Amino acid sequence: MGDNTVFELRNVNYHYLNEPPTLKDINLKIYSGEKIVILGANGSGKSTLQRILDGLIFPTGGEVLAFGKKLTEENLNDQKFSSEFRKKVGFIFQNSDAQLFSPNVWDEIAFGPLQLDLPKSEVEERVESIIKMLGLEPLRERPPYKLSGGEKKKVAIASVLSINPEVLILDEPTNGLDPRTQMWLVEVLIKLHQAGKTIITATHNLDIVKDIADRVIVLSEDHVIAAEGKPEDILRDREMLLKVNLIGEHYHEHRHGDDSGHGHSHFHHHKH
Repeated sequence: MGDNTVFELRNVNYHYLNEPPTLKDINLKIYSGEKIVILGANGSGKSTLQRILDGLIFPTGGEVLAFGKKLTEENLNDQKFSSEFRKKVGFIFQNSDAQLFSPNVWDEIAFGPLQLDLPKSEVEERVESIIKMLGLEPLRERPPYKLSGGEKKKVAIASVLSINPEVLILDEPTNGLDPRTQMWLVEVLIKLHQAGKTIITATHNLDIVKDIADRVIVLSEDHVIAAEGKPEDILRDREMLLKVNLIGEHYHEHRHGDDSGHGHSHFHHHKH
């Protein structure tokens, strides 16, 4: 494939039937090993963009390339292309319930690898190592529907990681998570990125951007790319953040601790 482009979007547009567009003229390249955050207010088109990247929906205009090949409905109907693609790209939905259906956590995590026709011993090894990595030992026998929101999110992530994808797409992963689970999530994403994964997170949670992005794409409420750049530059651009409705008028950013990149920044803004 020459370069290390994972996804390329060329003039991508999307609109649901008889609705105004949810994405307009999106041009974007995502490279292997990047940590990308797609930032935007609710309704800006973040989820639509991610669903296009995951081949769940297809642009109504323009084209998408994944790993150098066109990502089209036709190509995904091809067994070989589809199974290759599904092995490489894992999607973590905003609502974990949409993703969990097995009788217990162990089976949930084993489901993906079993679809890959791996030997039983390898499936077991994968499940065990992920349970260990994510600290899910106490949950292994529990039915997913009985778990808390944070536990469900952990299991949803585990069930995608067990396929060992190259690219991880997360839609608003911190929604409804308590601070401790949110911290856990950020640490897991950092770990996965260090292991060479490409991480694409859609969020409007400014608190986590610095930790989980080396590049930020900002979508406006007009469904176009309003800005793109390093997290610190994007977060400093108060005027742009106001314009795309990510912060309120009274927003200020203050940092705790040193600035070695580990003083987590805390954002204060009034909820609308």
